[in-house]
Amino acid sequence: ESNTCLLYLAESTIPNAGLGMFTGVPVKEDHLLGRVGDAAFATVDQDWHISPATGTLSKHSGDYHWPLTNYDWNAPDIGMDDEAEDVSVTVTGFGAAPNCHFSLLNVDEHAATYDAAGLDRYTSPGAGAITPWWNRTSTALRDIAAGSELYVDYGPSWFTSRDGHFQLVPLASSYEKALEFLKAYGKMLVGTDSPDDLVEDKMMIGDEVQKDLWDIIKTHPYVSRERQALPETHKDGIRAIKAGDIMTVEVENSIRSLEYLEEHGKCVDNIVPQQSTIPHAGRGAFATRVIPKGGLVAPAPLVHIADKSKTKMYAETKGPTGNIIRDEEKVVHKQIILNYCFGHPNSTLLLFPYSSNVVYINHHSTEYNAKVRWTNDFNSFHHKDWLEKSVDFLEDQWTAGLMLEYVATRDIQSGEEVFIDYGEEWQKAWDEHVKKWEPTSKESDYNNLTWWTEKRETGNGDPITAYELNNDQVAPIRTWAEQQTNPYPHTVAMRCYVNTNHDAAYLFTPKTTPVYRRPFDEDNEYHLMDCQVRERYERDDEITPEKKKKKHEYLYVIEIEVEKSIDGNVTLFQEHFHITDVPRGAFKFVETPHYSSDVFLKNAFRQEMKLPDEIFPKSWMIFEEKQKPKAVPHKSPARADGMKKGRGRVGCDAKSVPWLSYIPLKGGQCKPGVK
Repeated sequence: ESNTCLLYLAESTIPNAGLGMFTGVPVKEDHLLGRVGDAAFATVDQDWHISPATGTLSKHSGDYHWPLTNYDWNAPDIGMDDEAEDVSVTVTGFGAAPNCHFSLLNVDEHAATYDAAGLDRYTSPGAGAITPWWNRTSTALRDIAAGSELYVDYGPSWFTSRDGHFQLVPLASSYEKALEFLKAYGKMLVGTDSPDDLVEDKMMIGDEVQKDLWDIIKTHPYVSRERQALPETHKDGIRAIKAGDIMTVEVENSIRSLEYLEEHGKCVDNIVPQQSTIPHAGRGAFATRVIPKGGLVAPAPLVHIADKSKTKMYAETKGPTGNIIRDEEKVVHKQIILNYCFGHPNSTLLLFPYSSNVVYINHHSTEYNAKVRWTNDFNSFHHKDWLEKSVDFLEDQWTAGLMLEYVATRDIQSGEEVFIDYGEEWQKAWDEHVKKWEPTSKESDYNNLTWWTEKRETGNGDPITAYELNNDQVAPIRTWAEQQTNPYPHTVAMRCYVNTNHDAAYLFTPKTTPVYRRPFDEDNEYHLMDCQVRERYERDDEITPEKKKKKHEYLYVIEIEVEKSIDGNVTLFQEHFHITDVPRGAFKFVETPHYSSDVFLKNAFRQEMKLPDEIFPKSWMIFEEKQKPKAVPHKSPARADGMKKGRGRVGCDAKSVPWLSYIPLKGGQCKPGVK
């Protein structure tokens, strides 16, 4: 327990940027920010589930209302790209609250961890009801002073795809050109290139004229990223010239006093996730310090979703042209994020709270010790007038603008689990789910990510994830014959680095590699190809004991199949090769758990939390005349092609692949720039 708050939400130091996240303590480079990482949520194949038979809709083009697009991260960056074919990832806390400032980036973010918190499909009705992805940690890129605003890297494409909305946010390269302009500006003021001459008695024009000139520069109708990178005031411009970079000035301006944060900010460090005391609930939120009655447990800025039906997931059927489309008569599931949203039985609206750790606050209908209410401050972010607006109005808003607070209904002790009441509807749905739930049979269930990633002592104790298998360079690779009785997990696949187009068939270039190159072969190096190990043997005696210790103990004979085709369906040729003397470093294990985590179970629980009647706005409720859906979908005011950290895949053709024994998969396409 510590009375020092580690993290705050407060108004950003970036003008008109809404909320920002600040550190309440100094943090050393590479040290963890906060106490634990954040939760991550996969929204899968959503465009396919939303699209009608007559066409394809894209949330990234604003074809339907899904503001979480503005908070999505590329699945590979979070380590979740194998969760499904088309994955968007929403991350709470550091994944949603901080801003991006390319000259001040000070947060390094990491992948999430898969851990189902002890819930499995064999013993728990809670299996699949929680996101298994959690602890997506954030560390300091450099030493950070207390009171500093924290900035994460959204990636340039996140801004370039939203230029119409954000008015040319400066990128990293913009600051270099802005500094060149400042140097020319300084020379104009004093007639020399020396920053030391930038003193009042040497300047050719006075302070008031400089102020007017700077206002003209900053407000000129021609907008550019370089101009936006210039400091806000002429005095800050001169400071930047003297310092030799804009970052020095920006850093100073991005720090708020701890007194300011205490008075005007909200602490997001009052709760931390641990194993819940509630059976089948997974993780819960526990107080890190004493929270008095009426005190703040956590702030909860919200992303609003106008139509909860957008979380529905459908079975597949054949369309009029033979393509695979959704079967609108068969809803087989709902997106996992629904379980973490507030809603109301008499409204289509959902509200997703994205502050750190609030998603872990569990339900107790009688022993709850906290409740939610609308915040009464933070006017720079929370639009109180939205509470009087209609859902139609909210559907036209593509940025977050509402905030709840979790507050204690009695004194909460340090280490005590925090509960709220999810509502009678939620309790009834859960009771019915438990009554009907039946465990999955282990004998008929092999493709189970939770089971394979569970830490357990079975068999020979071999590692069971691709990450662990790749890190273990000592254990021998199993041959094809050995895998008949001792297979690798179904959720991993073995690949070999093989280049079918060059003499070097893999990274280590053995002399025995066959040569096969044809005019129509693609000229790409180091392909990861399916392979089988046919033989394993000790290294040659020519390798010294010293080299043997540093290198690998075994060599292998692998079998690969080379196939060339046109447009994926006309096979030109198919050949088999055996390659000898293959070292351990030529192998790589990859995850292949598409649709194998428990969230894809057909019987996984889904139900939103109820926002209490006494605080749910009447204007958001459904009345008879409002029940007919609108025929034309709303368009986003600005394109949203880029997810945060735009290093994802450029485009793909989604194939129809069965979701094993759980949920039918889709067909269709994902648009370029989406992943």
